[in-house]
Amino acid sequence: MEMEMSVGVLLGIISLGSWGVADYLARLYASQAGSNRTAFYVNVISLAPLLLVLATQAYLGQFPSHIDWPMVWKLGTLLGAVIAAAWILYYHGLEVGTVSIVAAVASGWFAVATILAFVFLGEVLSIYQVLLIGIITSGITMLSGLKFSSPNNRTGFTYGLASMILLGIATLLLKYLAEAAGPILTLVVCNSVAVVLIGLWNYRSNANLNLPGKKGLYVLIAAGLLNVVGLLCMVVGITLAPIFIVAPISAAHAIVTASLAWRFLHERLTGFQWVGFALTLGGVIGLSAYR
Repeated sequence: MEMEMSVGVLLGIISLGSWGVADYLARLYASQAGSNRTAFYVNVISLAPLLLVLATQAYLGQFPSHIDWPMVWKLGTLLGAVIAAAWILYYHGLEVGTVSIVAAVASGWFAVATILAFVFLGEVLSIYQVLLIGIITSGITMLSGLKFSSPNNRTGFTYGLASMILLGIATLLLKYLAEAAGPILTLVVCNSVAVVLIGLWNYRSNANLNLPGKKGLYVLIAAGLLNVVGLLCMVVGITLAPIFIVAPISAAHAIVTASLAWRFLHERLTGFQWVGFALTLGGVIGLSAYR
């Protein structure tokens, strides 16, 4: 059990770094080409390596045994719809708002996932873990700057909040489905549904889905590959360890995104936000070291 917890923590840290950089790259592209186009191509690129791994598993006969296919299609379809809605809202927030705020607010999905895991999975936290998760929650909240969107100053707060709730729900569904069908099949099914739904949304919105130029394509490929690495590590992590261990670490990717936005986009953090940054980082380190 201790080994599984350690692996879960390590996968959460890898997810943190991968998602943090992926969000920053997605912001670069979304600000130029639009959120709908970004959400579509990032998910398409993320799906490609998953399909390759799934095909390899099928060829080698390494599919999980006793797969409940009706559950896979039903729950996978629901999960794909939730993820599609979350990404559309999230990338729109990155497009119109402030990266550090949108990423920080959306990162609160782990709190939603932790509460749902307590209610539906019976996961019990120690007082020390509750304290650390509270510190991470406070840090992310402070990092967001506690700013709400307004007609004259669109921070993207409301979009981040909506995606936070949807991603928290998706995390619980991912654990259910991954334990029943394995992480790869789970992600292939839900990501395929998400790609179709995001594509339909773009079609209805008359969004331009023309392929980007060479430079933009490199950015999208990097964002998509890093996104799938973060997602796969998080899903494998929550199948090995409790959600309340892996999710808070993965969700702290906002500190990476905010750091990159501060360094390269010149988005300045206030003293209040720097305190939030420090609290988030400290909470993640404390939770990672806990055994």
